[in-house]
Amino acid sequence: MTASQPTATLAGTVPAAEHPGGPLDAVRKIVPLVIERADQAERDIRVDDEVMNRLVAAGTMMLMAPRKYGGAEAEPSVLIDVIQELSRADGSTGWAIMACMSGTGTMLTLLPEGGARAIAESPDPTCAGQAPPTGTARRVPGGFEVRGLFSFASGSAHAGWFLGGYRILDESGEPVLDATGRPSTAIGVVPRGGVELLGCWDVMGLVATGSYDYEVKPQFVEEKFLRVDGMDALRGGPLYTMGLKSLPGVGHAAFALGVAQRALEEFAALAAQKKRPPSGVLNKNVAVQRDVAQWTARYKAARAFAHDAFTRLYRATRDGGRRTPEMQADCRVAATHAVYMAAEVTRDVYLASGSEGLRNGHIIQRCFRDAHAASQHLFTAEHTYVDAGRIYLGTPGLTPLHSEVMTYTFAPPLMD
Repeated sequence: MTASQPTATLAGTVPAAEHPGGPLDAVRKIVPLVIERADQAERDIRVDDEVMNRLVAAGTMMLMAPRKYGGAEAEPSVLIDVIQELSRADGSTGWAIMACMSGTGTMLTLLPEGGARAIAESPDPTCAGQAPPTGTARRVPGGFEVRGLFSFASGSAHAGWFLGGYRILDESGEPVLDATGRPSTAIGVVPRGGVELLGCWDVMGLVATGSYDYEVKPQFVEEKFLRVDGMDALRGGPLYTMGLKSLPGVGHAAFALGVAQRALEEFAALAAQKKRPPSGVLNKNVAVQRDVAQWTARYKAARAFAHDAFTRLYRATRDGGRRTPEMQADCRVAATHAVYMAAEVTRDVYLASGSEGLRNGHIIQRCFRDAHAASQHLFTAEHTYVDAGRIYLGTPGLTPLHSEVMTYTFAPPLMD
């Protein structure tokens, strides 16, 4: 079965932002091409080149980037709507785009001025890769010698730069300690030519993201391309001061919403035609009617929560208010909740679709696979609920590090 145009429109509980001639409208004009190329993109294990070129031309790839470098610093509500629309058209495309948007925005916000400007002014400023410090960096005159093995470079086919996290080592190979006595780390980028893609993206879902393993080959990197021991934004407005994990947080939530929305729309179309004995057409079956209402409630509740949580945190930072731990916890939980919701809804839709969903190429099957692939990402794993629950409960032993869940992926263990 070839990809089809979404067959219906589910209005969210929170009205979609209207942007005449703006980001959402621009993406909607590209969506038909995304849908048309989705099957081939999965076969190619990469986002379609023409789709990417049009998104770059529309400014979509710079929506999370600082205005100083030609970005939009778009509000979370805009980002959610745009990424949800792309993910509704094709989960892999939505995921790869949001991952590259997030990586690019993060690097252009975190890196020293010279490095950020060099990326922004390069022919392809798109950044892909992962930040955990699995690589190593050794200080040498003028910069660092870096190397490392990394995974999950979503959108790698179209990235001009690859980011990575590094443990700082001294000349003898021992870890350098920061001011608190912990191992010193850095996050930074190398140009595409300094990276070898290793393959290994043989997966059930999110196939077209091309999220390959990659090796940063041993090389010299100027100091301006690494940020050592720091995750605070060096530039930009409230989109970054609300915490740099807001960028992937918004993206993961919006991706999940888009895939769940598409699954529901496709099932509504299927239910109008498919007959199953003894009750006949599915949409006349009272059990199906009940289930669809419950699935829709889960989707709309998750969408409302995501919009509310990220908008409240954004407005607090924009207006000079206090960025409370509870606000930050709400955002992380909203993203995780949306991902688990999408996995549950697409599973239920798949089970109700019968043999149609079983067939390779069917949109319901792809939604099921993509949602469940996304559910395995560490950023929205169950530890998020634990970290947020501690904040909600005011658990004894909390420190500032435990509260900064929009800055760090993990909170440290509580001390007795």
